[in-house]
Amino acid sequence: MAVKLVHVAIAFLALITLGLSVLLIVNYTDNSAKQTALQSELNQTKLLLQNTQKELNMTRATLKDRENEIALQKDEIANLTADLEAKNDRITELEAELNETQSELEEAQTTLQEAQQDISAIRNETLAMAEEINQSIQWFTDNSELPSTLKVDRFISNVEDGCEQGGTLNLGCISYLMEDRLGIIYKIDPTGDRLYSIDEIISRKGGDCEDFSLFFKAVLNRFRSQDLELEAWERGIGSYTIYEDTSTNMRWYYDNAQGRTLGNLQDLNPYAACYWNEILGTQWGGHCIIMLASANITSSSDISNENLADAVFFEPQDGKYMGSMGDEFQTCADGDAGCDEETYRIVFVMTDSDLYEFSDGKWNYYAGYGSRLDEILADLDTIKTDGPSEGTDIPS
Repeated sequence: MAVKLVHVAIAFLALITLGLSVLLIVNYTDNSAKQTALQSELNQTKLLLQNTQKELNMTRATLKDRENEIALQKDEIANLTADLEAKNDRITELEAELNETQSELEEAQTTLQEAQQDISAIRNETLAMAEEINQSIQWFTDNSELPSTLKVDRFISNVEDGCEQGGTLNLGCISYLMEDRLGIIYKIDPTGDRLYSIDEIISRKGGDCEDFSLFFKAVLNRFRSQDLELEAWERGIGSYTIYEDTSTNMRWYYDNAQGRTLGNLQDLNPYAACYWNEILGTQWGGHCIIMLASANITSSSDISNENLADAVFFEPQDGKYMGSMGDEFQTCADGDAGCDEETYRIVFVMTDSDLYEFSDGKWNYYAGYGSRLDEILADLDTIKTDGPSEGTDIPS
């Protein structure tokens, strides 16, 4: 029994041991599977971790690059900001300059308008002066001839009958008939220095020395086409007859006088010439007489001692010979300052179309003024006052 129990106990122990072994084997097998599963999961986790680490590293690298880009962009933004501020400052300056330029433009436009008005006024004044000069020139032309009136024509007929003898025209006779037939005598000019027209001299029945000279010049122009020797008178032996009235047997003459031939009228140009002289050696005065010269005076350069070397002079108030150029009289030359303050220097010359006056060291005359005015008008025409030329930029 005891042996059987032992065997039973051994058998039980063997079963327990077998059971434990089986249990251990089962447990081991389960643990091993779990461990394998855990190891596999661990490996996957590590792989995932490695991949995540790689991605993290790549993300960090990308982030670093992005940070660098952001830093560069920040620098660019800073530069752009600085450039923008500089541009804003420049824009502000340009706006200020534009405002200033606009103001200057407005001032320039105002100045331009004023200049246009001034130029227009100058042009109008110049044109008016030119018209006055043309009228003055025309005045001398109109008064270079005697008017065709019954009274004047009768006077000329008297001159032809009483002053022409044997192809000689007696100048003193003409002076006498100017008073006897027309009533022309010397009269002081109440205005002081006015040159009267031929019609006014006739209506006033007289005038001063320049009026006498102007009238006598016109008388000689009436006879220019005739072959006549001109004869004045001068101091000499005997008596010199200036006019005879056969109907009354009356004779007008100068004692201690004789005739002096001055040349043929067809070869001579009559001019009214004025000079300064001394009266009684103390008082200065101007006087106008007739100058006869072969030269044709058309400009100031024609008035010279050389060009007028053959000129002779006579007194239109009585027909007396007064002298010749280079002896008793001389002309003034351009640039000869002070010449017009010397005695017996010709300082005024009246032609059939102009008046020449020596002043400020040069000869001045209407046609010369007219030429200067033409130059002024031409210069005014070259001045551009109609705004900027094409292609010029003006700020708006």
